[in-house]
Amino acid sequence: HNNNGIFQCLIASLIIGLFLLSGCASQRAWTYKAEPYVRANPIINKSVAVPPLADHRENLNNNMMMLYLVPLMPFGWQDLNTPEGVQMHANSGLWIFRPNEDFAKAIAEELNNTSMFKEVFFTHRPNDADLIFRGKIISTKYNGTLITYGLSVYGPLLWFIGLPASYVENQLALQLELVEAKTMTVLWQQSFNRDASALSILYAMQPDFMYDNLLKDIMKEAIPSLRDKLRSSSTSP
Repeated sequence: HNNNGIFQCLIASLIIGLFLLSGCASQRAWTYKAEPYVRANPIINKSVAVPPLADHRENLNNNMMMLYLVPLMPFGWQDLNTPEGVQMHANSGLWIFRPNEDFAKAIAEELNNTSMFKEVFFTHRPNDADLIFRGKIISTKYNGTLITYGLSVYGPLLWFIGLPASYVENQLALQLELVEAKTMTVLWQQSFNRDASALSILYAMQPDFMYDNLLKDIMKEAIPSLRDKLRSSSTSP
């Protein structure tokens, strides 16, 4: 009976670990809610095109999550530079996420809703506008850890008593700039770097996809900076 009990615990623990590893079979899709539209007179009465951001990330993913099964190994981990390229993440499954386009579309909506310009739109043909708001994706670094305390498949049993199950870090680094479409003169440029982390327990699994919130935080800094630059430029002799 004791052997049966141990075997049942072993199977249950393995199922829990694989269940979490598969992200509870949950996909994550990019969602972004821009700030509400503000009706105002444009600071610059020109159109702005936002093309897909240029991808300058290192194309290297290190996925060692299954090492949690090795006895005495305290955790399995993922170090991902392009996290949308793997099927499983610490707390979620497949990501429906195209950073170069998703970021650009969100930025275009945010800028358009400020009414700083005549119009702002996402496009693959940036020369269709007077100005171009372009950017580079420097980093979408993802670090995920599944914590099993060196107990291999028995590790998830400790999650039941409230010990941490996973720890995740997201980093988002962007370089953004506004340029004249014809001359490519840079009117405004700034680099941004944001990160967020989350520690999860079995009963309160936290999102391991935080890039939408990180972009929102970046735009809260970028828009006032851009507005100040446009105002100072429009009033300068």
